[in-house]
Amino acid sequence: MLVTAYCLCHYNWVVRPRHIRENYEDIAQQGFNAVALSFSEDDAQYCQRTFEFHVNEAHKVGLKVLVIPSRLGNRFAGAPYMPSPWLAAHPEAQIPNFTSHLGAVGCVESPLFQEWIKGFMKKLLNNYDLDGIIWDEPKYTELASSHPDSIKVYGHSPTPDQVDDHFLDFFSDLCGFCATQKKDCIQTLFCSPSNREYFTSRAPKIKEISYAGYDGPLAPCSYFKEMPIKNKKYITDSWERTKRECKEAGVKTFALIENILLAATNIEEFSDNLHSYLKMASPEHIAFYYYGHNNEKPELIQKIVSDAIRSLKK
Repeated sequence: MLVTAYCLCHYNWVVRPRHIRENYEDIAQQGFNAVALSFSEDDAQYCQRTFEFHVNEAHKVGLKVLVIPSRLGNRFAGAPYMPSPWLAAHPEAQIPNFTSHLGAVGCVESPLFQEWIKGFMKKLLNNYDLDGIIWDEPKYTELASSHPDSIKVYGHSPTPDQVDDHFLDFFSDLCGFCATQKKDCIQTLFCSPSNREYFTSRAPKIKEISYAGYDGPLAPCSYFKEMPIKNKKYITDSWERTKRECKEAGVKTFALIENILLAATNIEEFSDNLHSYLKMASPEHIAFYYYGHNNEKPELIQKIVSDAIRSLKK
């Protein structure tokens, strides 16, 4: 079983090597055997030495290092929460007349966009000693594009299925390319529960994918002083779907449990639901945020997580 510590925006412009070493020692002691680190266009510009330091320090304590290619033309999630600088400079590779909450979105039928994202992944996989990739929530998979390259592929009035099919072609080609750059690269995919099942049932069948599943919380979330709310489906709601889709694809199961954005009033509910979930489900690759962000009592929540991880080992 892979037990991954999910870490996003891991540097925050302050790099104290002693603290980083202590973090990875603690991650290993808590029972994690892998760590997932985000890598965005911002990291490629400002964080290359720091990222290498993180990779090396994690390996020293025996952790596998999985990278989360983040945002990349707004076609994936991950962190930081930012638009794509490359796409802003290349409007000819954008979906025309569409703006997401993070700005422009890359056109997956555009050879220019395809070439750029492969070049980004080539540098990433060749510059660092990585063990695998986590593809975090492919975005806008069924969004039809009026880009000339899209119209060449599926015309002016495609069905959602046709658009999904061509995103799958793009993503399959990207996964295959990454496998040529890094031998034995572990590729994990998780989707949003809101993605159409047409897409989520087919994406795990890409031959390079080893694990597939979903993410989700286990209690209502709160960003600050507002009332906590259930803002997305719980991870418990996706387990049967995960099992079915992974069985059909012949891959192993994955789950990212979102131990983040928790107010003190919801910690007991999170703990109870976590124990219930782990009794019901048995993901073969499971991830938790390491000291997940924006929790009111981070030490307590991390203790609940570390105790749960130790229970998995028994």
